[in-house]
Amino acid sequence: MTRSGSDPAVRSVAALLVALLLVAALGVAAPGAAGSAAVDDRSAPSDAVALGGTEFHGSVGPDSPEDAAGDDAGQVDDSDRIRLRNELSMTAEPGTVAVRTRAAIPDRVTELRVTLLSANDDAVEADGFERADDAGPDESAWVWDGETATPSLTYAMDANDTVEAAGPLGARGSYRFVDAGEWALVRTPRTSASWSYTGQYDGQVRLTRENAVDGEGVASQAMAFLGPYEEHVREAGGQRYRLIVPAAADLEATPDEVFGVFESASTALQVGARDEAVFAVAAPTGGVEWGVRGLQVADADLWVRDVEPAGTAADVWTHEYVHTRQAYRADASGRWITEASATYYAALFALDRGDADFDEFERTLARGERDPDASAVLADPGTWERNPDYTKGALVAGEIDRRLRVATDGSASLATVVRDLNAADGPITNGDVLDAVEAAAAEGADAETAAAIRAEAERLTTTRETAETWDREAHAEAFGETPAQVGYALADDGVRATGEYRDRPVASDPVELVAGETLALAVDVTNTGGVAGEYDLALTVDGEVVDSRNGSVEAGEATTERFERAFSDPGEYAVRVAGERLTVAVSEPAPPSVRAVSADADRVAAGESVRVTATVANDAGLPAGADVEFRVDGETVATAPVRLDAGAEGTVARNVTLGESGESGGIAGGDGEATVSVVGPEDEASTTVTVDGEGPLGGEGGATDDGAPGFGPVVALVALLSAAGLFGRRGPGS
Repeated sequence: MTRSGSDPAVRSVAALLVALLLVAALGVAAPGAAGSAAVDDRSAPSDAVALGGTEFHGSVGPDSPEDAAGDDAGQVDDSDRIRLRNELSMTAEPGTVAVRTRAAIPDRVTELRVTLLSANDDAVEADGFERADDAGPDESAWVWDGETATPSLTYAMDANDTVEAAGPLGARGSYRFVDAGEWALVRTPRTSASWSYTGQYDGQVRLTRENAVDGEGVASQAMAFLGPYEEHVREAGGQRYRLIVPAAADLEATPDEVFGVFESASTALQVGARDEAVFAVAAPTGGVEWGVRGLQVADADLWVRDVEPAGTAADVWTHEYVHTRQAYRADASGRWITEASATYYAALFALDRGDADFDEFERTLARGERDPDASAVLADPGTWERNPDYTKGALVAGEIDRRLRVATDGSASLATVVRDLNAADGPITNGDVLDAVEAAAAEGADAETAAAIRAEAERLTTTRETAETWDREAHAEAFGETPAQVGYALADDGVRATGEYRDRPVASDPVELVAGETLALAVDVTNTGGVAGEYDLALTVDGEVVDSRNGSVEAGEATTERFERAFSDPGEYAVRVAGERLTVAVSEPAPPSVRAVSADADRVAAGESVRVTATVANDAGLPAGADVEFRVDGETVATAPVRLDAGAEGTVARNVTLGESGESGGIAGGDGEATVSVVGPEDEASTTVTVDGEGPLGGEGGATDDGAPGFGPVVALVALLSAAGLFGRRGPGS
């Protein structure tokens, strides 16, 4: 599936810091500044701008995470989350689904506005919301009354979504989503939200979006099935596959067969990071004429008709799974590669698994040799009469793959091209595809050969000429020995923060460090092919190569390369390695707090020392660091460095000598009290110790560097004289 986008504007609220977050139909936005914020899921991807001291941009779409704060939202306290929950249920009205959108609102929120983008023309039942005065005639906008703890909006949305003929994956009907009466397969509701709140930037309020079914059914990020069903789950290759089989479905493929093609495609497609979960529904065909044989939406949600087998050269299950691994967005000229690569890979993987023979593979690609598709210009959709991206596009994608494998001895392939496209910053064009083809060829061939392969790809995509299917001999030359398939992925827990504050894995979107910390990355290099393959990895920071690794990995083997980069200055950095893009946000350490102070004795003689222990803590979401001062009656006698991880607590201690005889209130045989305090950057804590006036000789107040008890000068002199034998011994009877 291709992804579309828009650029909504954001306004600031004068008295508050402003953060506007846009949530797409099936996701939510990136973090913003404190003050006010908005989330919009009308379309995707979309850009958000927050004002009020801080400006940011976020991109979200139907394939976005569900938390408006992004992947780091897990660090936000639950009390600082607006929870917008959509509960779907069946209705007696054909073609509609009931929705109840409920909001759980933190105390700090002062205003909340929710716009229903999926509500139909039926009346909306509001509890704790009032229709917005400035709402347009066709806008269903509602504002919170400021009092109801859990306000809600109950409404109906149209369930049916239709499409006209959709090429080789088109079916006889028209439905993409439908209410079938006894069950429904629908998109999840779309809403936009904006809110204002009080507090500082470090305590921003975020929005979490949830979808659920009231009654039998299951909901994901992008779609929901309402009705009785059975769920099958398998975890493999770093992914969790969920297969929803409705009671109304008659599944042609077994769950094991579906999972098998998912797993094999996941292994073969070394094109970048995988989604953690894939949500798949077997769409019932009894009584429903679907317009397409399968559909993939958002990050990794898909449905396939229950009559579709798994493992054929025209396997829809594999086709839709491949779409989940296409992370790029395509401009018009680059649009062809999306369906082309999915169709081609479905055929190739079936051949590689032995589920299809070469004749079936060849017949699938040969459709691209027949008009009118053969004479369409792939890079110009205006010349398309039908859907040549599925036919001619698949043949051209295969021809590019074959040429790359032959020219580079299997070190590069079409997967290399897709991996490069997945790393693109913006929508890809056909020019980007050609650049990626040439770069892939250059990994294992000379510049002249790489340029020739690019030229051939350009001819096949920008003219009305097409490729020819290759024979078994040519296929054996390119694919006979399974080529090296060297893939890269960040290892599990492969993003770490190291240094004096912590040494542990951290969230990667964004990576939050403090000045002085080091980012440690571990990249798994895996060769799933049949011959050894070369790899060349580079670590870049803000576009500059700062480190590199290269080598060879044997067939079926894997190795791990490690990179480290220290960040000494606060700021935001763009880090890239192995096709992964990381945003590294470096801040100054948070100030630690001093919670309590204790001494190991509550009474000492003047000149004696006590062990003073301070309990220090870090309540911030980032590491804390600073020196704390140990003071006796207000005078600093020692310092100690504090380095704490986010949310951590610890202790620091020093041995402190309390005053000379007669000091600290202990005058001429009397007693007194010394106030011992530990002072941090923002707070302090103290305790008191009684100091006897008559105690050991000497003993000026202070602390030993190594924490051992200190000795005053008189005591030290006595010890020295004694050791030197300067004190006489009494004889017997003396």
